[in-house]
Amino acid sequence: MAPVPREAVAKAILNTQGILRLPRAWYRLVEWKRREEAIGKDVIDADAKKLGVTKDLAWSNDGKMALVIESDEEEFFLSFSEIERIGDVVFVKAKSSLATAPSIICPVCKHKNLPEAKFCAKCGRTLEQKERKRSQPQTE
Repeated sequence: MAPVPREAVAKAILNTQGILRLPRAWYRLVEWKRREEAIGKDVIDADAKKLGVTKDLAWSNDGKMALVIESDEEEFFLSFSEIERIGDVVFVKAKSSLATAPSIICPVCKHKNLPEAKFCAKCGRTLEQKERKRSQPQTE
């Protein structure tokens, strides 16, 4: 992405409500990516070790975005602020950036379900409260 020229910065003005109005040319500098460009990529840490594969996107109530990383029967959240770069692979600043994703494991089929699930998405079994307690979120 090209640097923003100083004269363009000088043209940014505040409107009557005090909101910064940016020149239309600035919007062309943003390179938007689609979900499909991030899913299925290997996640690599600073030590060149594979941590897992991107599975999905996640977001918090306050608007923060993360990638869902799948690794050896576990899922993790990786905040976008902890991603160094996304190309052919996803480079992570540190392995400690991964936070365990909460899930409920079905005792019958061992399928990972969303934490708010009342029934298993794979076999339909009712998920008990005790399964919810066993799979509380942890951080590494």
